[in-house]
Amino acid sequence: MRKRYRLKNRKKFAAFLFCTALMLLYVGSVSLSNAGNIMTEYRSVTVNHGDTLWEIAGKYRGGTEIREYIYKIKKMNNLDSALIYAGQTLNLP
Repeated sequence: MRKRYRLKNRKKFAAFLFCTALMLLYVGSVSLSNAGNIMTEYRSVTVNHGDTLWEIAGKYRGGTEIREYIYKIKKMNNLDSALIYAGQTLNLP
């Protein structure tokens, strides 16, 4: 024969459930807010006279496809076009 469990104090049980739910919400919100704080490393390059994004990407891209790497450079540096200037500093992924 199984023993039946009965709630003796429903108010305490409801308060316990409420506090547990609040604690879970707090832990979840803290972990989500820290998820965006991941530090990304990047390399900085100063543009020389005559340099193009294509040449810079070819030199530093590693195994990444060159068009994808140029897209990442443009996105990372908020560039609307491939126009760059001598002396300009670019962050490379």
